[in-house]
Amino acid sequence: MEQLYDNFKNPKREYAIYPIIHGAAALDRRDGKNPLAETFYARGFAGIVGNVPYRDSFPDDAAEWEDTKRGFMSFINLGMRTWIYDEKGYPSGTAGGVVLERSPEHPEYQAKGLYCYEYWRTLTGPGKYRSDVPGDKLEYALLLPLDGGEAIDITACKNEHDTLYFDIPKGSYHLFMMSSRRLFDGTHAAESYSEPRNYINLCDAGATRKFLEVTHEKYAEILGDEFGRGVRAFFTDEPSLISWNIRTAVYPILPWHRDFPAKFEARYGYSFALAASAVVTRRGPEVVKRRCDFWEFVATEVSENYFGVIQDWCRAHGLASSGHMLAEESLTSHVYCYGSLYKCAKRMDWPGIDQLDSEPNRLMNTWSIPIARMLASFSDVYGGGEVFTEFSDHTSRMENRQIGMNWIKASVNWHYAMGVNNMTSYYSFDNFTDDEIRDLNTYTARIGQLIRLGKRMSRVAVLYPEASIWAAYTPSTRERAVDTSADTQRVERTFAKLSWELLHRQIDFDYVDEQLISDGEIRDGSLCYNDREYESIMFPATNVLSQHTVEKIVAMLDAGIGIVFVGNLPELARETGAKAGFYELLSPYFGRPNFAVIPISDGWTLPSAKSLQALARPVRVMPNDLGSVMTGAEGSASISDSEVISDGILSHTRLCGDGSKLVFLCNMNGGRYYGHLFVDGATTAELLTPADGEHRPATVDVIAGQTGFAISLRPYEACFYLVK
Repeated sequence: MEQLYDNFKNPKREYAIYPIIHGAAALDRRDGKNPLAETFYARGFAGIVGNVPYRDSFPDDAAEWEDTKRGFMSFINLGMRTWIYDEKGYPSGTAGGVVLERSPEHPEYQAKGLYCYEYWRTLTGPGKYRSDVPGDKLEYALLLPLDGGEAIDITACKNEHDTLYFDIPKGSYHLFMMSSRRLFDGTHAAESYSEPRNYINLCDAGATRKFLEVTHEKYAEILGDEFGRGVRAFFTDEPSLISWNIRTAVYPILPWHRDFPAKFEARYGYSFALAASAVVTRRGPEVVKRRCDFWEFVATEVSENYFGVIQDWCRAHGLASSGHMLAEESLTSHVYCYGSLYKCAKRMDWPGIDQLDSEPNRLMNTWSIPIARMLASFSDVYGGGEVFTEFSDHTSRMENRQIGMNWIKASVNWHYAMGVNNMTSYYSFDNFTDDEIRDLNTYTARIGQLIRLGKRMSRVAVLYPEASIWAAYTPSTRERAVDTSADTQRVERTFAKLSWELLHRQIDFDYVDEQLISDGEIRDGSLCYNDREYESIMFPATNVLSQHTVEKIVAMLDAGIGIVFVGNLPELARETGAKAGFYELLSPYFGRPNFAVIPISDGWTLPSAKSLQALARPVRVMPNDLGSVMTGAEGSASISDSEVISDGILSHTRLCGDGSKLVFLCNMNGGRYYGHLFVDGATTAELLTPADGEHRPATVDVIAGQTGFAISLRPYEACFYLVK
């Protein structure tokens, strides 16, 4: 314990902040010293995230690579650690455009999309019809029966002049055409902050391997001896399918690769065109199944051919694959950017987030997914142990506002409470003194070192409802391809709100998918996976589930595991898209204490801990009075079934090897918080404060027969309780 307290007081540098300094790693003097490295060392930084300077001669300038090596080594030789940022600007994958410029013999490397055009008129047959086709290359032309029948493929009716001449069978139809073209106009390729730049196809492993050849292999030549030591990871930045529009568009867009038709039919046994038309038009038989098949297929292609290729390369070279994705905050953006962010994040060793806000009220935005908790779940669930943030005060600076150090520390607290444990930074720190920066780094390192004790004690799992959002989401021509339909918004908002309902109650949870539920073992009243033991599983707005998952739910209910549906019971089977008698399977469990269905309505909230017995809550935080949750500019209060909710307090509980529990608490409100911490089975606790590195016995109060530890947190303050 004395060693633990000493480490807390004097933490290792490696747990401090890593500034992102593009190209600056190479700015050293020829005498082997680097003023920048020496300054960063003196300020207490852990190291840097750096890259080759990307001069005009990239990637062929040997002197440029030698400068880069010397620059990185100037940090490493001081005992600092480094990460490699893999792209010139962003999004990652093009190496500043070199990948595509040097691969003219591989047109498949170019990102392409299917531009989907549904003619508005009803065509009635029998009869004949003529139509010109949109886009660069017609891939499919279909007649969609308005009575819901199977589409008729008329692609072969195109003549040598790219004109369709076809017969209309008896009945009423819409003409639907899908044409492939280069993705640029109105997409992220044209609209990024970096530069207008053609983008690679993330579904092409050859394109990814060419990217690795141009970038990663070059770094391996100069820094390979430091891989896994002074160099920790490669950082990939906001890759995405880009088959969606940022500006208002003319046609909806779907991802495309020339190999999709053959691969899809081999995997699912029917035409890719039928699945694609179901996604855009919602017409035809088996619409739900086909929509799910389509996005599952796309997610698999992205995860294997981009993230998987990079992960395999990094692991073979003793490094971690890392980085963050685009638009993590929205469930629907996960669909059009990746098919499934969850599937792609599984193929990253140290997944991360991009957090552009540092103002506490924006960090606590309940309208969006708590992305730090989401990506940290992969570290907790799948055993990587590390997850990072690219954090900054970008949005404040764009609004010409300078934030204070107290808000920067509040952002550090927010990240650690969610589970993020590596801080890479775009803060400038120009308005702070060296002493203030050193103090921030020591503060960050204290939390970062202690928070790695044991494992996060998540007893609750929240399903990532990918089948439900696949079934609901329809690509649109609106800005950012948003879908405002009731079904899509219901899944989107319920998923985000449920996440925050748990966070506001200081309930540790992990995000899981159906594969984990399938693979998990039911044992001693828990669903066990790796080192996780879930006593409760929550299903947000889950209308579509696989038959196997529902059967597993029944088995979990029989084993005493808590099951909570937020919204109605599921209706549709993922395998068929049809109703599957799920109500009949689950309704016998109504009234059992470990089963609950919470209706969704405006202003819905979780019931109290007392009335919702299906939800595991081994750790509870309660305010002494309403004033503790209503004080301050950003303070608020909510009352649910006579339970006061401390929605400005975030927590992170870890189970240590000796059975003790480490509880991290932070106050994200602008007013002081007074309350008590209750932990099942607790007797005593030690209070540790990261602001000064000190520790002392926590004040113990017995309240209603329970042992509670007194909490007193100033605005934006954090502390630890080491509970025996």
